[in-house]
Amino acid sequence: MRRNIAKLAALSSLMASAFFATFLTTGQARAGDTFAVSCEDDPLYCQTAPIAYDHIDALPIEWDFDTGWVPSNSPLQVHIWAGVYANTRVSLQGAFITSWESEKPGTLLLQTPGDPNGGMLAYHYGAELGAQAAVHIQILGQSYDWVGDIPYVPQFDFQVDAKEKFDAWGFPPGFAVSSKTDQQKLAQVSIGSIIGGSIPGIDGGFELDVAMELTATYTTTQIVLVENEQPVAGGPILSEDGVSNMLYSGGPNTLVDVHPEGTVDYDGTLHLIPAFYVELLGQSWSIPIADIPISFPITQTKWTFTPVRVHTPLPDLTLPVVEVDFGKVEVGQKNLEPFDLINDGEAKLAVVLAGDDPVFELWDTNLEIAPGETVQSAFRFVPQQAGEFSTTVLISSNDPDKPLQQVVLKGTGVDGPPINVETEELPDHETIEEPGACACRTAPMSNGLPSGAALFALGLVGLAARSKRPRQKK
Repeated sequence: MRRNIAKLAALSSLMASAFFATFLTTGQARAGDTFAVSCEDDPLYCQTAPIAYDHIDALPIEWDFDTGWVPSNSPLQVHIWAGVYANTRVSLQGAFITSWESEKPGTLLLQTPGDPNGGMLAYHYGAELGAQAAVHIQILGQSYDWVGDIPYVPQFDFQVDAKEKFDAWGFPPGFAVSSKTDQQKLAQVSIGSIIGGSIPGIDGGFELDVAMELTATYTTTQIVLVENEQPVAGGPILSEDGVSNMLYSGGPNTLVDVHPEGTVDYDGTLHLIPAFYVELLGQSWSIPIADIPISFPITQTKWTFTPVRVHTPLPDLTLPVVEVDFGKVEVGQKNLEPFDLINDGEAKLAVVLAGDDPVFELWDTNLEIAPGETVQSAFRFVPQQAGEFSTTVLISSNDPDKPLQQVVLKGTGVDGPPINVETEELPDHETIEEPGACACRTAPMSNGLPSGAALFALGLVGLAARSKRPRQKK
């Protein structure tokens, strides 16, 4: 059945665009809706709409860390703190496809294939650092103590960023992007210039190198489908080739809110590599720390994208009547009755009519009905004998919830009235008898032609026959 209808001409994208432009001007559509159009490979049973999402989390990680004074109980100590700021961006593109089958009336199949290279994951992270140094040394029985800020370090902005594309939607295991900086020297300060006034003769230096590495992994956990503020019957889509469904009980369209939900996992480390050394009165001290790794404390954030509402046009066949009664029709005559088919939907309707009784003729068997239009077809009753007749005409279409409807045709064939012809009694002498032939009466002749009285009688017969014949309905 579906294959028969599929042979009908497909709805062109030009017609669809023109219709939606007209529909939008009526004010019935919500601003921002995404409108579906017919699928190229199956335009009568499938509608597709592009869906796209873009979300930026300005501060998925916002935290401060502080090393405290390290190493503990050391004559030289450093105190380093940092604040990390960041933004992460995820973009996704794909399609929302609504399809249906004649074999499953009232059920719409929903799919959300992702676009190749339709996903993008990017991040930009930075760190603002500050540092202090402490000196607690004794030499020749004298103690020297100093604590102070290391200048310029708090103003330094250290950044790491990355950006890569992937195939949407990024269902498990997801898509990861990584970046790592080289070790960079952020500060190199002479200790003598900082604390020389507090501890005369002291010399040395403070250096701070920093490196950052970060891996961010985006994973779509589900694509949520909502109709009338309720999840669709088939639930969310959970995989790249996942399929959901929704119930449909008629109407010109469906409105479904679609949005992905996912997570971004972070795995990052900030490496602080200080160097602190002091020389005083011929002796020297240095800090024994080579690397202070600081892991980011937040490992996962949830992502919920803003829903996109998809407006999907559908065909919707309405039959004003389901029974046609032709009444009484004389045998051999014809009666034509009109029959309307209405497309109350917003998508093209394709209809095929089929019947198996030859006394009922179908005026149109294949029809295409534009959105919102009514097409007038007809049935014809042609009885060949007297009696009551009835049949059921099957009307198949690409209507999603009523792909097969029917209309009953019935009528009564009746015999016409008999035609009686009265002729003149012929004299016996005009009876012609020949051997081997029948005895027949002949009309009076005049010059080899029928007499005037005979012609007059034949004319009456013809007129009577015409006057008794019912007028044919067209």
